[in-house]
Amino acid sequence: MSDIEISILDHCTGGQLKELLALASTDERTARYWLVEVGDLEQLEYLLTEMCAGTEQSGQALLRSVCSPDTPADVLIGIKSTAKHLAFAANGPRQDAAATLLYHLTVAAALGHHGRNISSKDPAERLGLYQDLAEGLPDDELAAVFGRAVGRFSAGPPGEVGL
Repeated sequence: MSDIEISILDHCTGGQLKELLALASTDERTARYWLVEVGDLEQLEYLLTEMCAGTEQSGQALLRSVCSPDTPADVLIGIKSTAKHLAFAANGPRQDAAATLLYHLTVAAALGHHGRNISSKDPAERLGLYQDLAEGLPDDELAAVFGRAVGRFSAGPPGEVGL
């Protein structure tokens, strides 16, 4: 690395260096970094609404549904499908992280609110991620969705839906 490149790095903030390193890495911790990075409710709402432009969906409505314990599991399954489509169409790491976080919020909501696994993956594979998100998300309401899922998982295995 040249002296000029090192000098530029010296002027970066800690957050800028983290983001730069995250862009260069593909490990699981980097993915978690991006999920936490977009985990502020207003920012997530904005990104999801931006991604839903031209559809009947809005980020606010999706997040309100996912966070509500009154949302039926069948509706959560539909939102999970929407999250998959949004992830496929995402433009850049922030949108990808927003869609991925919506997906995990939906799966966690089904586990926490209804004791149902709406994913084909074993919830035990996601326990560590959901614990990290319950503790690390900057928004208490979003973190609580993951906290309830972790609590439910700790209470016993959820029902098998496997969608």
